Amino acid sequence: MKKNIIWSNDFDATREENWQEAFEEYCEENDFNVDEEDINDYINETLCIYLQDERMNLDVDVDGVIVAFADLGLWDGHHNGGGIIGKNVSDILSSNNCDYVTWYCDRYNCRCDASHHDGTNHYLYRVAKDKYEAEKLVNLIAYGGMTEEQFRKRTKSLRPYIAKVYGW
Repeated sequence: MKKNIIWSNDFDATREENWQEAFEEYCEENDFNVDEEDINDYINETLCIYLQDERMNLDVDVDGVIVAFADLGLWDGHHNGGGIIGKNVSDILSSNNCDYVTWYCDRYNCRCDASHHDGTNHYLYRVAKDKYEAEKLVNLIAYGGMTEEQFRKRTKSLRPYIAKVYGW
């Protein structure tokens, strides 16, 4: 499955080498001594700037209400959950206390994988027609009355809003 990454702070070894090079260049350009301990601070600050940039890029209102269907990886196993996100695409770019987060679009949907000390949460973002419908969906998810497949059938994809911004 092809993923179009919107933003991620989970980088592999190859990308980490690129971060090292970028940090060294930054230090040279600004006459700083290269200190290995500062690279993580540099990476985190840069990623925060990039995330703010993506929030500005995705400042797009949807025709309806964005709702999330969540598969939550918790200490006592996996649980389904849901929530109303808002009316603006940039509202999806928020994570609470997660170590690694990746927002992306697959062929049909916008998703997020967010890892934390207990496991990984997987989110599917879709558009409900209005707040009333969004509340109904969240209640059905919370009480185990809705599967992800049923959720997809009762909502519209968020991907077209994002694809338009990035030209996918």
